[in-house]
Amino acid sequence: MMEFFFDFAAPDQSFWEAYEHLWYNSKYKSSFQAPHFLRYLASLVFGTLVTVTCYKNGVLLGATFFYKRGNIYHFLSDMKTDHNFFILDRNITSEETDVYFDKLVREIEARKWNLRLNNLPFWASYTESLLKALRKSRLFFQVTRYNPCLVLEEATPEELYQATNKQKLRQKLNRLKDQGDVQFDVYEKDEHLDHWLNEYYEAHIRRWADTPTPSQFVSTDRRDFYKSCLQAWIADEIVVRFSIKLDDKRIAFVVAVIENGYLVHHSTTFDPDYEKQSPGLIIINLIGKWMAERGMTKMEFGDGGEKYKYQFSKTELPLNQIFISQPHNYPFILHTRLVQFMWEHQEAHKFYSNKLRPKLLRYHYLKKIIT
Repeated sequence: MMEFFFDFAAPDQSFWEAYEHLWYNSKYKSSFQAPHFLRYLASLVFGTLVTVTCYKNGVLLGATFFYKRGNIYHFLSDMKTDHNFFILDRNITSEETDVYFDKLVREIEARKWNLRLNNLPFWASYTESLLKALRKSRLFFQVTRYNPCLVLEEATPEELYQATNKQKLRQKLNRLKDQGDVQFDVYEKDEHLDHWLNEYYEAHIRRWADTPTPSQFVSTDRRDFYKSCLQAWIADEIVVRFSIKLDDKRIAFVVAVIENGYLVHHSTTFDPDYEKQSPGLIIINLIGKWMAERGMTKMEFGDGGEKYKYQFSKTELPLNQIFISQPHNYPFILHTRLVQFMWEHQEAHKFYSNKLRPKLLRYHYLKKIIT
């Protein structure tokens, strides 16, 4: 017998212990739904958090976290993510999966929720169960395209390394070595965390200065948030920080997370003074070697189709988004149609991403400071 609960109270210690066990035994074990990471995010949205749980014989079989922003519910992990999975026990049956999503969708309909589910990995095995439940309902829902997720996956660790070990990058690395002592640093705990992050923030701010999308790290609040995310991932034992140091100065950075034995290239930046040397590409070559030495055969480049990612992989996994509301919520439906239009017409999407959105973000940030 499966039991379902929609809990609006802050989860207690016993729940987090049960969730940690569920996450370790889930099929996808996503870093963006890791226990300490979600627990930190949950602490930021007190009063708007909803935890949807499913138990069978007293054992937690599935858990999904949402939070309300405005009048729309989002995945809790949307606050800092590359993809948002539903966390289900790996041994859940297809019939139980159908029941889970059918119950979830019926509750959404009964509670008259609006949802925007971003960064959905449509390669997840439960996707058809979710869509089937939505089709059976009276709800309005719309699946729209999202950013691509590029993946480099090879049969052996050596092949993965060779896919990153391009001659042009070896030449650039040699030229960089002509300028001084080059060191490749790897940190899996909190070693030198504050100093490393300060260098990362400084490089990120300089890298994106005078662009349509300036760095959010000019905000102290954003810096504190990012550090806390890393500390949560350190507690989950799934984060790796990579950097290239030239003499005493770090000039390239990557924060990666580990999922099911492979690496997600999550966030990156470099010192713009060394742009011609391509340190952001050289570091991928060095990471490829580090991965091969540990028997890894897959590197996922996370959310986004930046050009540099296509130098290493042309395999794209589908990330989509789903909008859900009551059938007569016309303002929400109109907004959904507009978002869909933006994603289907690249010129309009580029205008929004490069011109309109940065101005809106800047306005929101200034308004927050003033008020």
